[in-house]
Amino acid sequence: MNITKTSDSIELSSPFFNSLCDKCFFSSEWLTFTICTYFTFQTVFWLYNLFLIYIEFNDIPSIDKYRIQKHKAKLRFQPEIIRQMKEGTIKHQLSLILTLPLLYYLLSYFGHISVRSSIPSLLTITYQIILFILGEDFLFYWTHYLFHTPWLYKHIHKKHHIFKQPTGVVFVLADPWESLLQNQVAVWLVPIVIKEKHLFTICLWIFIRVYQTINAHSGYDLPYISPQYYFPWLLSGTLQHDYHHQYAKMNYGSFLTLWDRLMNTHKIKRDN
Repeated sequence: MNITKTSDSIELSSPFFNSLCDKCFFSSEWLTFTICTYFTFQTVFWLYNLFLIYIEFNDIPSIDKYRIQKHKAKLRFQPEIIRQMKEGTIKHQLSLILTLPLLYYLLSYFGHISVRSSIPSLLTITYQIILFILGEDFLFYWTHYLFHTPWLYKHIHKKHHIFKQPTGVVFVLADPWESLLQNQVAVWLVPIVIKEKHLFTICLWIFIRVYQTINAHSGYDLPYISPQYYFPWLLSGTLQHDYHHQYAKMNYGSFLTLWDRLMNTHKIKRDN
């Protein structure tokens, strides 16, 4: 396959998603979009969570030293935890099956979601991902803060805080209203209103958002694989979100610490 690099895009004689669409998905852009986004989510979700489950059952000193709540015994996934996670995961999987097919039309409402064209330039991908992160972080912070007001916390958000010692799968435990307003709207509003976006960029955004969410709930302040390790002042991460679950307050942001710092809701506490 011939490849020609230009300043605007990576030109392929047969763009990857175009070929995939014709060969595997009956030339349906909608089906190509749905399967690719679903596969991206599942890949990150299961690989990272299976790793967390493995280290939860196996004591590995080189990893366990990074566990944040060392004063507590490991979860070891007792029956009640397993039941909650199974129910939450099944409901979350069903919601994906129902919502991802609709997402294609939402992303096409104000503009165009490109499936067949060449992958955009690195510059285009980068600035769109930055916009996605900034928009999501703003919306997530304020909806999350709102869900911690007494009435909404008691009737909606408390379900997400059922375990004060979080692990990756915990992020699927959420009331449907929380999933819609705090998670889905925050994640997809900016991609929807941007006029031109590519399936590759959307898949990359899903990968980043799911990875960041699982990492924040992991219970381990792991170096190198945690974005916070490289930019601790700017990026929120496991330390902030673990504190949030342990005490049900402070650290309402998702990607960044900016809103928490501006609103004086930023807090980190390590357990030695």
